[in-house]
Amino acid sequence: MNVIQLSLLKNSGCGGGCKFCGLSTTYEADRKTVVTESDFQKAYDQASATNSRLELVFQTVGANIIEVMNVLLEMADVIKKNAHIELAINPGICTRSDFYDQIAKLGIKRYRNNLECSRKLFSALVPKRPLAQDEKLKSILLAHDAGLSVDTGWLCGLGETEADIDDILNLMEIASPDSITLNYFDPLESAEVFAHTIPSEQQGLAYIQLLRGRFPDVELTLGGAYKLWLSSNLNSISNIDGLYLGTFLDHGLRSKQVKLETKT
Repeated sequence: MNVIQLSLLKNSGCGGGCKFCGLSTTYEADRKTVVTESDFQKAYDQASATNSRLELVFQTVGANIIEVMNVLLEMADVIKKNAHIELAINPGICTRSDFYDQIAKLGIKRYRNNLECSRKLFSALVPKRPLAQDEKLKSILLAHDAGLSVDTGWLCGLGETEADIDDILNLMEIASPDSITLNYFDPLESAEVFAHTIPSEQQGLAYIQLLRGRFPDVELTLGGAYKLWLSSNLNSISNIDGLYLGTFLDHGLRSKQVKLETKT
């Protein structure tokens, strides 16, 4: 199942401070809704034409639950009209159980929140929010309780060790997701340049095999820089279930200098 993503809130940046994300900035960004009902319907049309799922994406820092619900209520008619297309939402962290009951009533079928990486790496790469990963996991479990399907993701290529890999796999096992996305780190899209693994087709294929072996019955999709990591092997991979299609963020933030290093 391929996935079409639509960003509902556009920021000049994000205050989350995640070092691996090019959206991270050191200032508080202004928020504004830029997607109209017509834009939303076009995204549904694209999902229908490509036999894809549609995922609505909010900025994970700054998009509070009131904003999320207001946007969803504004789009309620479009959601109802396209009920035959599976709709997911990526609104960031929310540890209020009633939120998940509300979005389920609006026709949302899935909740996404990426666990990203091991707890050790996460605390180093998201120093402003050291407890965010615990809240991510709690949010996922609350979504489960509300009867939603749950999607999460692993961001590889951050210089992870074997211990880091074991830890993120254990975290995902606790989350018990219906879908896992393997995201590949792109140094050109990072907020900071830091030691990380060099993109390697062999490593990318090994990570896919690792996830498929550990989670044989879970949907496995690829997202983010997979062309950089997998190159010519992408078309020959048979043990994945889908790809993220297109680019959903136009943030214009890229590292000016990139130094590829292998972390030892």
